[in-house]
Order: sequence, then C-alpha cells, then structure tokens
Amino acid sequence: MSNYKIDKDNKYQTVVQIRDLDGYDFRPRNKVNQINVNKVTIIDNLMIDKILTVKFDRTFKKLIALAMRVLNDDDASDDDVRIVLDEEKLIKEILQNRYAKYIRHEKELLFLKKLKVIENEMRMKQIAIKKKAIYLEELEREKSKGRGR
Repeated sequence: MSNYKIDKDNKYQTVVQIRDLDGYDFRPRNKVNQINVNKVTIIDNLMIDKILTVKFDRTFKKLIALAMRVLNDDDASDDDVRIVLDEEKLIKEILQNRYAKYIRHEKELLFLKKLKVIENEMRMKQIAIKKKAIYLEELEREKSKGRGR
C-alpha cells in the first residue's frame, strides 16, 4: 500500500508519492462511499495541534461532567471519586505519552494544569467523604455507648 501526499496550490494540485510520512496518524470514522480511507497522516503542525486540542477538549468535557456529578452528589462514595481519579490519570498519561510530541509545550502545560485542578478537587472530596465516615462512626459509638453508670 502506498502513502501519498497531496499538495494544493491556488491553481494546481500535485500528488507526490512518498513512502514514510512523519506526522500524526489516525483512523477517520466518517465513511465515504467512493473512497475507503483506513489511515490519515497529518504533517502540518498547526493542524495537528488543532485536531488534538479538539480531541482533548472533548474528553476533558466528559471528565468534567463526571467530576461535577460526583462533587455535587452528597451520597458519593470513595469508589466514585476513584473512578474520576482513574479517568484523570488515564487522560494525563495519554496526553504525556501519545500527544506530547505533536502539541506545543505551552498547550501541554495548560492541559496538565486543567487536569491537576480536577485531581485536587477529587482529592478534597475524598478527604471530605472520609471525614464524614469517621464522624458517622463516632456518632454511632456514642449512641451505642448509652448512658451507663
């Protein structure tokens, strides 16, 4: 299978056959009846940056929705917080391992700061859940203790 690079000027399009292209690879979801595309490689750094920013924003919004659901729930358990923390860790690892060589360093730091804010909020919620459990346990001990002489 051959890889092709299509250059387009104002008037002319040229197709140059190239073996290995260094860029961001992905598999498009949209299927067109006439053309079957299995893999697309993007070479333009600005375009890669924009695509990965949109991709990160989409997953970040899902993470925020999940985190807000846990933060606003008074009956949230420690397991719910751990799920959000695991998702945050997964997104951070994908960002650092897969996307780091494609996006600008400043943008990577911005994304990591956003993820750190969610992690801090979840840690505070985890501490609040543990404090609430300790308080309820002490309350139960005092009730069961009774007024003995």
